[in-house]
Amino acid sequence: MPHADQVRKHAPWNRGLRSGGSSLAWLLPLGDRPELRKLANQYQYSLRDLPGFDPVPLEWMHILLQEVQDREQAPAGRAEELLRVARERLSSFAPLSLSFHGGLVLSESLALPAEPQATLTDLRGRLREVTSEVLGSEPPEAPDEIDQHVSLAYATADGPAVFAKATLDATVVDPVTLSVPAISLVELNREQACSEWSRIGEVELSG
Repeated sequence: MPHADQVRKHAPWNRGLRSGGSSLAWLLPLGDRPELRKLANQYQYSLRDLPGFDPVPLEWMHILLQEVQDREQAPAGRAEELLRVARERLSSFAPLSLSFHGGLVLSESLALPAEPQATLTDLRGRLREVTSEVLGSEPPEAPDEIDQHVSLAYATADGPAVFAKATLDATVVDPVTLSVPAISLVELNREQACSEWSRIGEVELSG
C-alpha cells in the first residue's frame, strides 16, 4: 500500500452522522496491548519533532469497524439488541490474528495498517448486516479510506507528506501480531481531537 503524497486536516466524524457528539459503534479497542503500544511508541517518538500531526494517546488506539447511529437517536434497548444479534451471527467467527508491519501516510493520518485486510473486510460486512437488521435500514457508509488500521497521529493541517513519509520509512521496528478474541460495542465520543469511548458490551469471537 503506497503512502499518500498529500495530507489534509483530520475530520473527526463520519459524514453519515452529525459532526461531533457521540454515536454507537463497533470497534476493536487495542490500547491495552503492550506489544502494540511499544510499536506505536517507537513511531511516535520518531515523529515527536514533525509539525502538523497530533499523536493519538496510546490508550485510545483502536480499529473502527462500523458506526451504527447517533447515540441520542438510538431507542432504548437498541444496544442490547445489537449485541444479541451480533453474538448469534458471529458465533462461528474465529478470533482475529492481525499483523502490523510498518507505518503508512494516509490522507488524514499516520497509521499502522492491519493485515490481512480481508479478515477485517469480512467482519465489517457481517457487522453491517447485523446493524441493518436491527436498525431496519442501512448504517452509515464507511469513509473513503476504510478504517483497517490503527491511527498513530492525526493531521492538523493540509500539506505535503514528504517529511512524514521519510520519518516513517526511517524508523526501524519489529512487526507485531495480535490475537483479538472479541469486538466491542461502544459509545464513541468525537467531541475531542482523538476519538474516545465507553464500552457497552462485547461479542466474543470463538468459532
